[in-house]
Formats: sequence, C-alpha cells, structure tokens
Amino acid sequence: MTAAEALCSIERDGVTIQCSLVPWDSETFGFPVAMITRIKLNSVGARAEAALNEFDTWCAENAVGLVSCRLERLQLHESMALEEHGFRFIEMVYGPRLDHLDRISEPRLAIQVTKAESNELASIEAIAFAAFTTGRFLLDWRLPAELSNRRYGSWVRTSLDRGAQTVLKAELDGELVGFFIVEHRPDHGVYWHLTAVAPQSQGKGVGMSLWQTMLMRHRAEGAAYVQTTISGHNPTALNLYARLGFSFDAPQMTFHWLRDPRVVSS
Repeated sequence: MTAAEALCSIERDGVTIQCSLVPWDSETFGFPVAMITRIKLNSVGARAEAALNEFDTWCAENAVGLVSCRLERLQLHESMALEEHGFRFIEMVYGPRLDHLDRISEPRLAIQVTKAESNELASIEAIAFAAFTTGRFLLDWRLPAELSNRRYGSWVRTSLDRGAQTVLKAELDGELVGFFIVEHRPDHGVYWHLTAVAPQSQGKGVGMSLWQTMLMRHRAEGAAYVQTTISGHNPTALNLYARLGFSFDAPQMTFHWLRDPRVVSS
C-alpha cells in the first residue's frame, strides 16, 4: 500500500473529511484501523451524506474494520452526521495541563524514576496489560478487552524504539510500581502519552507521590509545562490532576465506527 492509499482526503462543498490508517493499531489488532483526523461539515444533508459515502468507499477499499474520531464539544452537526452514518459515542476526554511546575509539593513516598532498559520491558508491559480500565477500546463493549490490553502492552514495547518517546520506570524500595511514557516537545513542554500504577500498588498513595516525583523531574529538566489526555470515565485520575493544580480545557467527544463486526470478532 502506498502512502497515498493510506490517506483519505475529501474537501468540497463546505465538507472536509481527512482520515488515515493507523499502522500501530492495525498491526496490534490484526485488521485495518483508521482515524478521522479532521472533519468539518459546514453543510448538512445530502452533501454531507455524499462525502461520508465516499469515505465509506475508501474504508471498504482498505478493508477497514474500525474507525475512530475525536470531535470538539460543540461539533454537534458533525456528531449527529457521524451517528446517522453508524458511529457511536464512546467517551469524553480531557487534556489537563500544568504551566506552573514550581508549585509542586514534595512527595510523601521516595519513588525512584529512571529510564527503562530493554530487559525490563516485559515487566512494564505486564503492568500496561492489566492496569487500564477506562481506555476507549475497553469502554467500547463491542470490542474484545484483549484488543485494548494488547494495544497498551504493544505501546510499551514499541516506545523504546521510538526516538520521540521515552519509557520511564518507577520503583519504590526496589519494587516496580508504575511507568510513564513521555515525549519532550520542541516548545519545552512534556506530553505524557501513557501513565500507570501497577495494580498491586494502587490504593496505597503511590499515585500522588509518583505524579509529584515526575513533575519535579520535569521541573529540574527545565520543562515549561506538562500535558496529557485522560478519559472522563476516570474520576480517580480527574481528581488527582485537579489536586496537583492542572487546568482543564473543554472536553472532546470520542466516536467509534465498527464497520465490520465480523472482522473484529474474528
């Protein structure tokens, strides 16, 4: 497949739909997965329907089994058009951001955070496989939970080879208690792609101390801000970020289109 075939771009009559295949999810799930990266429906009705039908043709030509889309909270024309086309609402997501890293309190627990080595990935992968309960692939009950767990585990494994992302392990008294996958951005910000506390360490105050330790680490590195994305279905995380002083922008809506349930179930 060429790069052009992996992309769909429709722009006409006040309608914009841009979508691309997601190679890492496609490889993990075993069937083509796509994501709508931009959609704008300035016109509704027949024009929007025609564009969505053209998009459906592209999906069929690429045997796409699942399409995801994230919309701003006020894109109601788009959300209604997508739902009429078979998309289903999955979750609201937030993008908390902290701009004042100088206000972080000292952690209660002495957690050590260091870069993970390749021989430690199996243990970190095991945490990723079991720690998440509110990811969008888990919230979509039509998808086997195994797919979501496999996706997070694969994310850890492949991040070690991605130059932009770093896997950091967290240890308390020599025991692995969690991990972070982080990306340092050109504007001196830090983005947390994936964060987790090991299941056996949850409910013991590890989360607060680990997040404080990470923020102090980024402050020492000279980071201007820290940002991440969390599900609105995770009140524990929402409360943690609020206690740490993060600010919350308007949420986004996540939709899934399960084009071919037979492909997914197999």
